[in-house]
Amino acid sequence: MKGKKFLLTTVLAASFTAMLGAPSAAATVYTPVAGTTCSFNKYLIMDKDDVVPNATFSFTAAPGTGIAATAASGTTPGTVQVLPGVGTPVISDVTFAPGDATETSAGTYVDVARPASDRDSTLDATTGVQLETSEKFATKPVTVSFTGITFDEPGVYRYIITEDEDTTHTAAGIMHDNDVDRVLDVYVVDKGNGTLEVSSYVMHKNADTVPANDTNGSGSVTIPGAALADKTDGFTNEYSAKDLVIRKEVTGNQASRDKWFEITVKLTGVGDDDTFVVSIADDGDDTTTDGNADATTGTTSATRGTNQGQTNPTSVTGAALKAGQKFYLQHGQSIAIRGIAPSVTYTVTEDAEDYKSINPSAYTTGLKVDGYGDPTTGVMGTVAGNKKAVMTSYLNQRDGVIPTGIILSAAGLIIVAIIVVAGIVFFGVRSRRKYEEE
Repeated sequence: MKGKKFLLTTVLAASFTAMLGAPSAAATVYTPVAGTTCSFNKYLIMDKDDVVPNATFSFTAAPGTGIAATAASGTTPGTVQVLPGVGTPVISDVTFAPGDATETSAGTYVDVARPASDRDSTLDATTGVQLETSEKFATKPVTVSFTGITFDEPGVYRYIITEDEDTTHTAAGIMHDNDVDRVLDVYVVDKGNGTLEVSSYVMHKNADTVPANDTNGSGSVTIPGAALADKTDGFTNEYSAKDLVIRKEVTGNQASRDKWFEITVKLTGVGDDDTFVVSIADDGDDTTTDGNADATTGTTSATRGTNQGQTNPTSVTGAALKAGQKFYLQHGQSIAIRGIAPSVTYTVTEDAEDYKSINPSAYTTGLKVDGYGDPTTGVMGTVAGNKKAVMTSYLNQRDGVIPTGIILSAAGLIIVAIIVVAGIVFFGVRSRRKYEEE
């Protein structure tokens, strides 16, 4: 009886165990992975004789549009699914300023596969914007932070990065890229053990570009160079500044060509900390705007004392130009202030002293300084238009009235003296002969 009870208990236990079923494998539940940070480049191209301007650039990020996956067919790879980005990454502003390092290598390519402004003719589809021999560029990294954003599934998460268009940039001569949007994909992968990892960040230009699977459709999107021929490393802008050239000439029979005149240049719309190169000599480079003046004024009898021993600076701040920077020029000399934003208003005045000042706005035929006929006040970009430089000048006139009369010149005095001497000699000889005859 006891044996039967044991057997029954055993059978019941086995039946109960069978009812419960064998233990099953636990379902995979991903632990969300936090985003990190990445960066892209910001390029600013300018003429090589320009100083890097003060300029700040801002960017915004927003989730992109999801794209469904496609299956591989034969040897044609399919594409993986693209998911809209989650959360909003934070992008730091980037600021350029005078003194920033620049690169000047001719033929250098920047911003892979992206034209800047109207530079399409110098764009190579596989390399980017090519610098001209007269250009240089500054580069700054821009940080994109995904801190606080988590991803809970493997996938390609898409974001659209947009450079904010700033009207002050346009006024300052800074041209934005033709395309102000970039695509930033975040690749989240399963490491093979049920753990998620943010493996890479890839920036490219087209929102309809989809990463490819391999030919087996396994979804290996981390293969180096897989698809995405439109990769880019950032945004490119150009600084198209203008130059201001001032020339001095004198005319008239009493005009002194070794006299130094005082010229004052004032700029409105520049920052106090802006820095401008002033050319007072030809640097032998045909791609730059040059002046032709003395570094220090000398002493001449025609030059007043306050204009003697003065220095023409080769660099000047925005604060000095806002207040009015003085320069000193002789006949035939000029200075060139480089790298002024098109939106800046300039005013050039001079102390003509006792010379008649002939302002370019009142030029008449025959009194214009050849090639320097722009007005002495105006807006840089409006006056220059498509030209690189505003060319303005002061032509001064000083004439004296030459007395007229019997004696017209020194030569006339000599002739009269000869006649007088000849007369004295003639009459002297005649008187002597007459005396001897008597």
